[in-house]
Amino acid sequence: MEELKKVIGEKIREAREEKGLTQKELADFLGYSPMGISHFENGIREMKISDIQKIAAYFGKKLEYFLSSGLTMFRVDGDGANDPGVSESLSDFEKFLSNRKKE
Repeated sequence: MEELKKVIGEKIREAREEKGLTQKELADFLGYSPMGISHFENGIREMKISDIQKIAAYFGKKLEYFLSSGLTMFRVDGDGANDPGVSESLSDFEKFLSNRKKE
């Protein structure tokens, strides 16, 4: 889960910098402090899925942009279903989504 927070944070920073926005400007849009945005971007705090969706719409990007890391989370072909790393990644993602729903 820590890795997912970091990936999302890096993507948020990339999108923000691509638009030439400051952390304060993004914070104002989302209703957070600039320090809160810094914590998200550095993977210290988790973001609400609804906030990631807002950011995606604001930057004109698909939600998948913020959730993909270039790392293999699953395989379409071969014996990926039996790969312990794949199973762990999918399990972590399901836990992440489940925790988001509870909040």
